[in-house]
Amino acid sequence: MEYYYPYAFYLCCVNLIYNATYTCDPSISCGCLALTTIVTSRIVGGEAAPNYAWGWIVSLQKSGEHICGANEVMNNISVLSILAGTNDLNNSSIRTIQRRSIINVTIHPNYDSSTIINDIAILKFSPLTISSNSKLAFICLPKQDEDPFQTNTDLIAIGWGYLFEYIYIISNTLRQVKVQAFSSTSFECQQSGMNNSLVQFCAGTIAGGKDTCQGDSDGPLMAFVDNRWVLAGITSNGKGCARNGYPGIYTQTTMVPVIETITIPMRQTTTVSLATSTIEYNNNQSTCFLFSYWE
Repeated sequence: MEYYYPYAFYLCCVNLIYNATYTCDPSISCGCLALTTIVTSRIVGGEAAPNYAWGWIVSLQKSGEHICGANEVMNNISVLSILAGTNDLNNSSIRTIQRRSIINVTIHPNYDSSTIINDIAILKFSPLTISSNSKLAFICLPKQDEDPFQTNTDLIAIGWGYLFEYIYIISNTLRQVKVQAFSSTSFECQQSGMNNSLVQFCAGTIAGGKDTCQGDSDGPLMAFVDNRWVLAGITSNGKGCARNGYPGIYTQTTMVPVIETITIPMRQTTTVSLATSTIEYNNNQSTCFLFSYWE
């Protein structure tokens, strides 16, 4: 890129490309599918995710379409399904695709739609086939003594959401973006509308330009801890998308006792997916994911 100055000097800007390579431990029962995953920081707003890198991502759908959030879920359980095993929502011929019906939805008992705290729900659905050939895996929930969203920690968000705030078209290809956790007491978090640091945190970049957006809600925000991917947060809400000074707000997933209370009775009969019930965004599409407990 060149900038023109009246004295005929030219300034040349060099764009540096930074690749972060993550190599996980395949002996661990969760948080590892692709042995090596590369995430670049070059592309503003994120990049297309590698095929089968994130085997726990699931699209929540109605009549084969990636759909809206909480109201759509609660009013249409009988016609909902989840789609797993693919990055590409347009290609139904991929052999690893699995589609399952939703059986039940349980929203956090203390969910508050006005403050959007405790923005988390459990979706129960018919069992998936998970094997070495299925390209599916579980993401790990954090240990209760882990803090995967410490300030300045690098985090990876994934989803099929809007690429731009005012262009209301989802991406049919799964995308990934690297962001950083902010201090819960920072001005930016308060400006974004974070209400409760016990159950929420915020993440983004100081300059903006990288964020989750409508359609990414309910998707995972991941940290790489001890050679496995851990669910640090769940995409919840925010002020616009990728605005300078307005990081996104995420639901903490260290509330493991609450999750266990809901899911322990389910474990013998079903695969469980975790999703939020976000109200904030208009025309909000939902992404879910598969999780497992880290022993």
